[in-house]
Amino acid sequence: MAGTSEELEAEVLRNAVFEVAPHGYLILDRDFNIIDVNQQYLDLTRTRRENLVGVAIFEAFPDNPDDPTADGVRNLRASLETARATGRPHAMSVQKYDIPVRGPAGGFEERYWKPLNTPVLRDGKVVALIHHVEDVTAETLFRRDQAIRLRSAQRLNDLAFWEYDPSTETIYMSRALAVMLGLPDREGTLPAADFFALVHPEDRADFQAAFERDMNAPEHTVMSFAHRLAREDGTTRWLSSHGELVRDHRDALPRFLVVSLDITAAKEREEKLAETLEERDRLLAQKESLLGEVNHRIKNSLQLVASILNTDARRAGAGDVRERLQAAAARVRAVTSVHEMLYRSHEVTTVAFGAYLRELCENLASGDAGTAGVEVRCDAVGVNLPADKAIPLALIVNELATNAIKHGLAGVPDGIIRVATGLEDGKLVLEVTDNGTGKAEVAEPGLGTRIIDGLVAQLDASMTTASAEPGHRVVVQMPLQIA
Repeated sequence: MAGTSEELEAEVLRNAVFEVAPHGYLILDRDFNIIDVNQQYLDLTRTRRENLVGVAIFEAFPDNPDDPTADGVRNLRASLETARATGRPHAMSVQKYDIPVRGPAGGFEERYWKPLNTPVLRDGKVVALIHHVEDVTAETLFRRDQAIRLRSAQRLNDLAFWEYDPSTETIYMSRALAVMLGLPDREGTLPAADFFALVHPEDRADFQAAFERDMNAPEHTVMSFAHRLAREDGTTRWLSSHGELVRDHRDALPRFLVVSLDITAAKEREEKLAETLEERDRLLAQKESLLGEVNHRIKNSLQLVASILNTDARRAGAGDVRERLQAAAARVRAVTSVHEMLYRSHEVTTVAFGAYLRELCENLASGDAGTAGVEVRCDAVGVNLPADKAIPLALIVNELATNAIKHGLAGVPDGIIRVATGLEDGKLVLEVTDNGTGKAEVAEPGLGTRIIDGLVAQLDASMTTASAEPGHRVVVQMPLQIA
């Protein structure tokens, strides 16, 4: 009686274990009819016990009629028959076997399973079969989608996938990597030494060091490097490689999973661009040198012209001719000083106009203004101007100062000429003011006035005149693009 009680207790325990097992189980008779099912199997297939017990498995789970490639029934039947015939368990590879959706909606749900069919023996004969399944749908779909993404990326971006296994000293390469290496168009395994030998000799040491350095690194350590391949056909390819370190278990040597992208075209464009920029810099340096020499020669030529004019002025004797020759020489000197500054500076196309204007005022102060006892004051904003703007402005200042000395300040003690520049609303504002009698404003327009008008028009500028009380003020406003 005790034995019977123990047997009953053991049977209850077995039933309880079967019911709460974490995997799905079906018990089938020899004809593949369902005898029993545990709760996990019911949950996985979203069905009820009364829908399965006593029903043939292929009637309960037929093939999906909407899937022309469905072979779940055929493959499962073959596995069950093998287990029944041999009396040994038979494991199936991952199997696509869609399950029917029970209810008004109907249809089938895509599912993937990892089945194991185990015979139950009694006296050496198979009396039943246990159908054990694991639902691997999520994992399978993830791998499938990942494979699709990788294949798509490879087709679109020339990506190559490979794995370096230091424990076997082998490289498992994709077809794309084989093509990059100049090898037959197929995936497969290559001795690591043969792969490393294809790395450009100048990059090989760094390439191997990238792996050796990470041998003891934590799992999923990221690596990234660029290197060249020297292929057997004599061509060179540039690869950009990125990968991660993985370990099968804690004490194992790591494996390196790597993705490589052929960046040869980008490198060639980069090198061509670098060569182009280098040639551009050489030509610019040559241009700067030539322009500097041109400015130097122009300055020398203008100095010669100014000397000739001064010589002629001295020979002409006192009178209008001498004054005109001296004025012409002053204008030439104003242009000469611009080219002098261009020659002495590192810039050969632009003038630091603030510094130049102060120098011009100093020259005026030591020249005609100093002779006439006139003080020249300068308040210039720092701004760079193209030479074709600086020269006309310099001539305008020279003409205005000359007019002020000759007319407005004639006979005025403590005469002062103020030259100032500023920036307002995208314009350079030049102001020349004197504290004279204002005679320049009413003087008969002469060559200097006509020159000023022409220069203002040339600069697309505007000019206004007004009384400075005392004295005379001229304001020139020039549209400005600051260099």
